[in-house]
Amino acid sequence: MDRNLLINDTEVSEYDLYYASIPPVPSPEQDVEHVEIKGRHGSLTKKYGFKDISYPITFYFYENAVFKKAFRKAKPILFAAKTLRFNDDPDVHYRVKSINIDTAENDIIKFGRFTVEFILMPFQYETNPTQSITTRTVFNNPAFESEPYIKATCSGNGKIIVNGNEIQITGINGTIELDSELMNAYRKTTGNITNLNNHMVGDFPVFQNGNNVVEFSGDISKLEINPRWRWV
Repeated sequence: MDRNLLINDTEVSEYDLYYASIPPVPSPEQDVEHVEIKGRHGSLTKKYGFKDISYPITFYFYENAVFKKAFRKAKPILFAAKTLRFNDDPDVHYRVKSINIDTAENDIIKFGRFTVEFILMPFQYETNPTQSITTRTVFNNPAFESEPYIKATCSGNGKIIVNGNEIQITGINGTIELDSELMNAYRKTTGNITNLNNHMVGDFPVFQNGNNVVEFSGDISKLEINPRWRWV
């Protein structure tokens, strides 16, 4: 299988774009601080989050495309990029934060090239199905720690327990959605988002590498969970 790049799940060849080669995507760099303390053997190491990935790709247009017109039509597509994926690794994708387009080189009317620098989130994300649970369930995380999405159906007050850590849900008749990535509790209906952070007490859950035990009690009848597995 030839390795092809997909932007928002569409192969770039659909836009008359091609590239000489796809550079390897580097592993993200972790933000690490080493602090020297007088009298201490070795430095004190503080580990923070991972940094964004800069990923430049040089694109060309096919010979039947007039460069300036094709370049103009390609820009809205590139600036609308949300995900990057490769067809030889379809189970994961990168999230695009922003792009920069360098000055295009156009020496011949039907030939030109330009480089796009994609700024990517530091993780590769799986596209996971949402799982509905009605009893104690163990989620095995094969990857790096993840920030799950949890939707609870509740008729009053209840508790969600993840690895022994309790999240209290109060005064909910219907559903409440907990998004650990956004650190937000809300209810989303057609065209409307209702802020429900004041109906939640506790920390947004994180799924560690390995087994993660999810339980619930009280007036909660069901949880819908997307684990959002991610890799570094």
